[in-house]
Amino acid sequence: MAYSAAAVANELLDLASRDRRSLTQIEIQKLVYFSHGWYLALRGRDLIKEPIEAWTYGPVVRRLYDAFKKFGSSQITEKAFAWTLRPGGEPLYCAPAMQSDALEDDAYSRAVVRSVWEKYGLIPPFKLVEITHLPGSPWQQAREKGETYISNTEVKAYFRQLAGQGQQG
Repeated sequence: MAYSAAAVANELLDLASRDRRSLTQIEIQKLVYFSHGWYLALRGRDLIKEPIEAWTYGPVVRRLYDAFKKFGSSQITEKAFAWTLRPGGEPLYCAPAMQSDALEDDAYSRAVVRSVWEKYGLIPPFKLVEITHLPGSPWQQAREKGETYISNTEVKAYFRQLAGQGQQG
């Protein structure tokens, strides 16, 4: 089952809070991207539902950006909310925990996100950007081709290659 990027971001925010850290927009975007990439490489299917765009500072999930844009470049101080629809299409604003979409009951997905946090969580924001900009990265390939979106096929192949080399990005 694929999750909203907000659910993955909220899991990362919980891990950061547990470790008495905070995250900025750049950090949360990159950590969600790495979580998705490693999940694709290990499981062969999507962790997040939304497409990933190739922005100037690396991979970005637009809905996640919109959820946290009020923080600008400052630290994120609250979880992401998500819009869902009631039967019949009437909008309903969900609670931050996003009960129907949380990773709480998915031990494998949570383990991947936790591993990403442990590996990348202390890396400074612009070093995370550098990692996403490495030659041959899915972001770099999308930018070279002038594409707006980063292909999940390329993300999966890239992270599988990293896994085969014993690297972490």
